[in-house]
Amino acid sequence: MSSSKACCRPPPRNEREITERFAERYRAAEADVTREIELAVIGGDWGANGYTTVAQADQLARLLGLGPGVRVLDLGAGRGWPGLYLAASTGCTAVLADVPVAGLVSAMARAAREQLSGRAVAAAASARRLPFRPAVFDAIVHTDVLCCLRPKLAALRACHRLLRPGGRTAFFTIHPAAGLSPARRRRASRDGPVAVATARPYREMLESAGFAEVREADCTEEFARVTRAWIGQWDSRRADLVAAFGEQDIEERQADRRTELRAIEDGLLSRSLFAAVR
Repeated sequence: MSSSKACCRPPPRNEREITERFAERYRAAEADVTREIELAVIGGDWGANGYTTVAQADQLARLLGLGPGVRVLDLGAGRGWPGLYLAASTGCTAVLADVPVAGLVSAMARAAREQLSGRAVAAAASARRLPFRPAVFDAIVHTDVLCCLRPKLAALRACHRLLRPGGRTAFFTIHPAAGLSPARRRRASRDGPVAVATARPYREMLESAGFAEVREADCTEEFARVTRAWIGQWDSRRADLVAAFGEQDIEERQADRRTELRAIEDGLLSRSLFAAVR
């Protein structure tokens, strides 16, 4: 069957449609096959479906100095990745924020199973409107969230407001590669996440939001490797996945991944790790 996005329902056009798509997926029951695939692709089984591996989550923990007594906000937490893992592995306290409530319900059920209920709480909130007091967090993390949000600078300013002085943020995000022609940049915007386009580089946006000591590391090679792994694992377990979730959803997600992988291999999309201090 063709891997073109045309074989499936149209890709989401805006953040509301992205939220609805994720809510629909979170409402589906988790299955053994998805846990097995996740372990093979990223090394953990915390309900992730993106590109952040366990090794990269551990890198975030080191950059943020997570440990007992540290309060971290995980934006766009979904089913709890990586916030719950960070709480379990470092002893920190995690606040999980996202819009689809179904994902947060799943996250809190996992928190109870991991005996993290005292150090993990959920808040139904978007990066646009975060209902927290200023300077209440020691650290803020998010993984491939800003590439699905158009008010990127507003979200970064909100994060700056919520961090205590000296607090840290670290996050992964997908973005158009540097130095693209206008035509190639348009293709990157079309083939990447719904809001992957940026008016300004992330480093500039972080500095404009008030952050200091901004650091950037390119993770595109690992991005391509993990994308290939998702595609390969879903192809090899296709019958089990179709039985669990239906053919349309599996075809749609594989088509999206293949389109994105071609854009990565053609030098159109990059993925980077950013870290900064308030």
